[in-house]
Amino acid sequence: MRISSWLYLIEQTCIAACLLLSIGEAAGLTRRSPARLTLTSILLALCCLSAQLLPDWLRPALVLPAAYIAPILAWPGVPRRLRWRMAALGTLLSLLLSGVTRLLAPLIPNGLVLTSLASLVLTAMPHCLRRTGEIPRCATVDIRLGSSRLTLTALIDSGNLLRDVVTGLPVIVISRRAASKLAALPEDGTLLPGMRLMSVRTISGTTLMAILRPGSLRILIDGVWRTCEALIGLSPDGYDGFQALVPASLIREETPLLNMISQEGHA
Repeated sequence: MRISSWLYLIEQTCIAACLLLSIGEAAGLTRRSPARLTLTSILLALCCLSAQLLPDWLRPALVLPAAYIAPILAWPGVPRRLRWRMAALGTLLSLLLSGVTRLLAPLIPNGLVLTSLASLVLTAMPHCLRRTGEIPRCATVDIRLGSSRLTLTALIDSGNLLRDVVTGLPVIVISRRAASKLAALPEDGTLLPGMRLMSVRTISGTTLMAILRPGSLRILIDGVWRTCEALIGLSPDGYDGFQALVPASLIREETPLLNMISQEGHA
């Protein structure tokens, strides 16, 4: 019985790792930590093993919270608006994997081969369904300001059309909680050196947003770091539901108007 439990735990750990990889690829979360992913897979496998000891009607009370928490543990800082979608996707993929495995069980009697094949198909599924030229929903942003460095999980927002009227550069909006890790923000709202105010329109009306120009800015898209020219804006309403909102124009590699003028001047 002990051997069967260990084999079941190893099998569930491998399946959980493939499941988390599929969820991350589908959400565009290309930045991953192997150690964190492995530890989360082991914890998820332990939850599955513990669920087998519970009555059938009580298992969802353990499995469903684990499906919600696992992507957050594997990718800390994932935007809140994506957490329920990732949890739902993980649940659907788990049901799909279970159904396909039971369907193919009579054809492939070897359980190890069957589980390995199903896990590989599960991992490759996001790559097969990905559309060419589609903008990823999430990306990793690396911001440097002086000696400080900040890495954030950002949401690609097609509705973020902010551009600075002075420089013509797009504006990446980050939460004040994230910005406090980049620089010590005064509690009274005083602007730091290098900051200025920009008028923006939000749901509640027109307000002022503090913006600054970072020393360097990179965005990780499809496993490739891309250096970008953009400004950083601090969320004026104090909302912390996201770490960063990246304009879709940066992902499409649209050239800001100022850069075009500069290139014509050098020519």
